Amino acid sequence: MTKQIRKVFGFALTAAMTLSFAVNVCAAEYYPSTSYEDTYDAQYTYGGPNLVDYQVPALEYGRLTTTQTGVMEKGYCPGLQTVPSTAGNGGYGVGRGGSVIVNAPVNVGSYPVYEQPAFTSVDGMTRSDGSIGTVKISSLGINMKVWEGETNTSMAKGLGHYSSTSAWDGNVGVCGHNRGARYTIGSIKDMEIGDTITYTTIYGTRTYAVSFVGTIDNTDWSYLQTTTDNRITLTTCLANHPESRVCVQATEVK
Repeated sequence: MTKQIRKVFGFALTAAMTLSFAVNVCAAEYYPSTSYEDTYDAQYTYGGPNLVDYQVPALEYGRLTTTQTGVMEKGYCPGLQTVPSTAGNGGYGVGRGGSVIVNAPVNVGSYPVYEQPAFTSVDGMTRSDGSIGTVKISSLGINMKVWEGETNTSMAKGLGHYSSTSAWDGNVGVCGHNRGARYTIGSIKDMEIGDTITYTTIYGTRTYAVSFVGTIDNTDWSYLQTTTDNRITLTTCLANHPESRVCVQATEVK
């Protein structure tokens, strides 16, 4: 081999080695290693726990996971955004405050599942006379129709329905005058635990047993919050105490 041939051969060999190194560098840069040791900087344990086993992808805010990664991720917290808005009609509007009443969780497998608050819109419930229902309390001789809206116009005809509460399933809130009007329910302050109330709508009739009778602050609207069970809540003013309200709440008799 002549000196000139050896020189050309050596140049070609050097170029090939340089190209091979460049390719390997590019491969290392754009195609990272897929081996466990290089990725996690730890030796893989065959038949035992490894770092990758404990890595759980982060959840997007506001989304529920479908993985079995923990009780708190699977629990649904109902009612956090179901706070009625202020009606602003002179004292009968629903304000903010109090906690949502939910049933105790029911275990499904190993995980507790919370029931979502019940709610029925008043849409489509209007009867031929314009009312949405009838409340009857036999022990007090009360038999009054319920009209949509917690307004003086509604209470002049019977009871007013708190428009921010459910109209059938869940917690139905109604209000009425305590005195000085044709239709009054001031006597509800004399009700006793266990007394019954019936509520009739286009969906049927439900019977409720009184579970609470008391005087509350006129800014306490917690008894009108949504519930998972069926309830009816009545409120009226307390004579000579404008800062207070009489509240009666009853739960459905199964």
